[in-house]
Amino acid sequence: MKTDFEVGDLLQFKPASRVFAALPASAGLVLVTKILPTSSRFFYGQLVDSNSNEEHLWSYDQFLLLSRAGG
Repeated sequence: MKTDFEVGDLLQFKPASRVFAALPASAGLVLVTKILPTSSRFFYGQLVDSNSNEEHLWSYDQFLLLSRAGG
């Protein structure tokens, strides 16, 4: 299930994805950092309010678009 997320978009976990609530992030927010042109299911993103700058591999179907990059 590919969406049209772009680098810089701010995403929020879908309510059904609360299994990730234990992660150190405010309200489950993720910033899109890299799009994988070879994958229609995954992208890289960084947890917002995390003490780490680590990128993680996420699945499109776990998120809702909260805010567009630059918008």
